[in-house]
Amino acid sequence: MEARGHDAPAPLFRLLGPVVLEAGAGQVTFTGKQGALLTVLLLHAGQVVSTPRLAETVWDPPMPSAPAARVRMLVSEVRRACAAVGADVIETRRPGYLLSPGAGGIDLTLFRSQVALAREAAAAGRHAEALAHYERALSWWRGAPLDGVTGSFAEARAERLHGLKLDAVEERQEVLLMLDRYGDVVSEVSALADEAPLRERLHGQLMRALYESGRRTEALEVYRRLRRRMVDELGLEPTYELRRLQSRILRSDPPPVSAGDGAGPPGPDGGGPQAGAPAAARPAVVLPVPCQLPAPPPSFTNRDHELEELDDLRRPGTDGVGVAAISGPGGIGKTWLALHWAHARRDRYPDGQLYVNLRGFDETEEPVPPGTVLRQFLGALGMPDAVIPTGQEAQAALYRSLLADRRLLVVLDNARDSAQVTSLIPGSPGCTVLVTSRNPLTALHTTHSARLLKVGAFSEEESRRMLRRHLGADRMAADPGAVAALVEHSGGLPLALGVLASRAATDPGFPLAALTQELRDPATRLDALETGDLGAGLRAVFRSSYAALDAASARLFLLLGSAPGPDVGLAAAAVLAGLPMSATRTLLSALETAGLVRRLTPARYWMHDLVRLYAAERAAVDLPARELGQALARLVETQAATACAADRLLSPHRLAVPSSPAPSSGASPPCAVPFADAAAALAWFEAELPGLTATQLLAVELGLDQACWRLAWGLTTFLLRRYLTRERLGVWTVALAAAQRIGDPRVLALCHWQAGYAYAHIGADRLSEGLEDLNLALELFEQVGDRSGQAQVHHTVAWVWSVRGQPERGLEHARAALRIQRDAGDLVWEANALSALGWIHLQLGEHETARELCEQALTLFRHHHDESGEAATLDTLGGLALRQGAHERALDLYEQCLAVRAGNGNAFQAADTLVGLGDTHHALGQTERAHAAWSEALALYESQHRRDLAERVRAKLLRPGSSSAAH
Repeated sequence: MEARGHDAPAPLFRLLGPVVLEAGAGQVTFTGKQGALLTVLLLHAGQVVSTPRLAETVWDPPMPSAPAARVRMLVSEVRRACAAVGADVIETRRPGYLLSPGAGGIDLTLFRSQVALAREAAAAGRHAEALAHYERALSWWRGAPLDGVTGSFAEARAERLHGLKLDAVEERQEVLLMLDRYGDVVSEVSALADEAPLRERLHGQLMRALYESGRRTEALEVYRRLRRRMVDELGLEPTYELRRLQSRILRSDPPPVSAGDGAGPPGPDGGGPQAGAPAAARPAVVLPVPCQLPAPPPSFTNRDHELEELDDLRRPGTDGVGVAAISGPGGIGKTWLALHWAHARRDRYPDGQLYVNLRGFDETEEPVPPGTVLRQFLGALGMPDAVIPTGQEAQAALYRSLLADRRLLVVLDNARDSAQVTSLIPGSPGCTVLVTSRNPLTALHTTHSARLLKVGAFSEEESRRMLRRHLGADRMAADPGAVAALVEHSGGLPLALGVLASRAATDPGFPLAALTQELRDPATRLDALETGDLGAGLRAVFRSSYAALDAASARLFLLLGSAPGPDVGLAAAAVLAGLPMSATRTLLSALETAGLVRRLTPARYWMHDLVRLYAAERAAVDLPARELGQALARLVETQAATACAADRLLSPHRLAVPSSPAPSSGASPPCAVPFADAAAALAWFEAELPGLTATQLLAVELGLDQACWRLAWGLTTFLLRRYLTRERLGVWTVALAAAQRIGDPRVLALCHWQAGYAYAHIGADRLSEGLEDLNLALELFEQVGDRSGQAQVHHTVAWVWSVRGQPERGLEHARAALRIQRDAGDLVWEANALSALGWIHLQLGEHETARELCEQALTLFRHHHDESGEAATLDTLGGLALRQGAHERALDLYEQCLAVRAGNGNAFQAADTLVGLGDTHHALGQTERAHAAWSEALALYESQHRRDLAERVRAKLLRPGSSSAAH
């Protein structure tokens, strides 16, 4: 079929053909592994794809060595290619990467949008409008999908995309038939016969068009060839609908108005036999055709990936019964997904559809036993009660016998476990079974090769799309702030979105902003998500899952709901529960099975915000206040101790702080979680950061001021290395208030020092506040006679003036720090003071003095194995060599520095070193290497929101002679 014109703007990315990026500056085609990686990111646009998932999809087994590094390299290559045409769309986002192409940025999205509009128009009888939408949709195709992309993942996805195209082609032919354009159908479908030799719907459409055109013999020949091919290749007869169409053509009856070709909606008789049909078309005893599906969801949106997965159950060539186990937490939309797909694919099951609600998580009724369901199904299939056996095994055998050689769909909704559904699965390869459950039902994969389909929350864009279907684009556009709040506080949970949409749609004049006020307050958020119907609101859904838990799992659920942060590590959960990690892991697995938590990594668990609110609400009622308070205090104290221990691994020579006093409760002192090395400590901070900042606020709430400021101390090195300046200032602001309540002058001095240091990192506009805190810290350290503390503050003030371009003001402070550290005999901090002095003399243009000081510092750092100090000194020496024209030495020093900083995770200062490295390559005329170093520095500066420095590097990249300017 030729591409047809359309008036939509061209997408940024194309998947429906070769994988192409087309921007204003030009076009890039991606093939091979680059194309595979980009395809994965595009198919999950707007979602974070983890590095392991990218590796698994890009490479077929066996995996290459160091797959994470290979993924990073591929991402860099793809980013470079995108940057060449002016597109910057791939963002590094833990634990992987995020591609944001913008609205309409992918041709697949535009294709699906047009197909959806076409289906709406066709359902309303607006066939000319539907045809126009189908033609726009098909115009996006530019050949074989993912052409040139390698790997089994790409092959499977290309097959699915091709199936989407054929679905749209078939639907378009149906519209042409409704418009009596039989000649067009004959010419187009005849050309498609080789491309889709087993598509029964296409062949049925061709038969109808030929017959309507007076070509009865050719229509019957189409059926004869199709039947022979299906029997030879699949061992299947054509559908009953297609056989019925053949019979009508043989009798010269008028063809059916609807699609009687095995792929359209069933006729008025539900797809059963018609009076006058030849006896050979069906068995002598005609069984009823059950049509038990409840009504389809009225405004179903999204779930394209899941619908494709379900479509794959019945692809030509698949063997056995197609079984899909759709799992996910309550309110996630499992039943809607199953019913939408079941109604959309009814045509594939001309022998009927069976449905039962198994009530696996019903609060008021017991789960329905399999024997009860079997009797219901046998009755629906025409078996009188008198002939139904009494034993469940005999009933199941009769059920399978009745479904032998039939094409029937069975929907088993809300199953409690695999045992409840096993006897309800037919043995006929023509049947498909959809099971929904809050539990994963992994046993069905083992016993019946079931496809396990886990349903998750909607993305932000999917949530907006659902609201748009209910509220309309105009109402959404009238109050974008309120819409953003609805999306944020519903957490992507379809039931929550549906309740909000229903409340808003009930009164079109009701301002959305009023509804968002209820949502913003956690105390009223669950109330805003109630429907008013008993058992239908969000609380009822959560309550049924909670009620199904055993006592130990229920207790942990309540504790997790009260704990700070969006997710929790296994070790922290064990501390909270007061249990060994092995027992806690078992309980967390039970909560995961119930859909109340989700495992993010092997030792990290996440709870949906709305589930967390419900758990906290129940904890206030179901847990003794003393037990809850003790559990939370235990968690706070342990996290504070662990943060300080982890910080000590990252910065072993950092100033020692007062030891932690015993908890006021009289309990044992908290034990820090042990770490194997600094890398493990760094990984812990990466995972725990959001929870740690929330834990500090909980410490304030519980009156644990010692733990509060210690959490800030423990976080400081990590926050500094990651340049999380606002987070750092936030934790020290809270810590300073706690220190003022404690009243210990040394603790107060420490907190003023760190708060001042944090203010200085924020920017020039907060410098006066920072210097005020630093001066207070110096006075307090002098009052208590803490010489080490005084030296640290002098060191910090020297740095503040130096980075503000006034090194002469920092010089005396650096000298004071050096004097104190030498008097104290602390050789590591003497090295720090020497390094700081060397850097200041470099800024002042006193190169020989700078070199001597830095070389003294470097010797001490290496002797005492202080990597952070070593890296800082190497960076200064690299800058000195660059200024003196010793470019090869500068390269060596900068590369040594980067190796150290990569090892200890110091992304903050690594960005500065990369700039120096790029400058050195540029001075040597190595423009490609300079561009690579500057680009990496720019990415770090942007991720750290260091905008001024980012602009300086961007200017370097764009100046004449750089490789980026050449592009």
